[in-house]
Amino acid sequence: MTHDMEHSLYGHLRERFGDEAGWPEATTLIVPYLRIVVDALGPEDAVTFLTAVRGALDEETARAGTIHLGFGAHLWSRLDALAWDGSPARASAWEAALAMHRLATLIPSAGLAELVDVGLRSCRTSLRVPAGR
Repeated sequence: MTHDMEHSLYGHLRERFGDEAGWPEATTLIVPYLRIVVDALGPEDAVTFLTAVRGALDEETARAGTIHLGFGAHLWSRLDALAWDGSPARASAWEAALAMHRLATLIPSAGLAELVDVGLRSCRTSLRVPAGR
């Protein structure tokens, strides 16, 4: 099942970053992967997944300069605690999260945590709005 989140997600992104023509390159490259997560999972599961992504990013930042397994391991440990299965939708979200993280690593100014926060806000907003409104 797919959910048309374009208006909500892109609306929140425009609210935060302005018109798409002025978005930094990193934002333009990462946003399609964020949309994959939201479209593949739907708003409710996307909130759960993006919350885990945000926690993994925070843990990676907290452990910077130390020996640790990295973003993927931090994300998996959070998802494993939720009994996250390997459905095609969830596998798509997983791969999209890894791609977002890789892009953010290549472009350090990407602000991935902020983009994830916008995605979370978008999903939470759509969960509060009754269908058809």
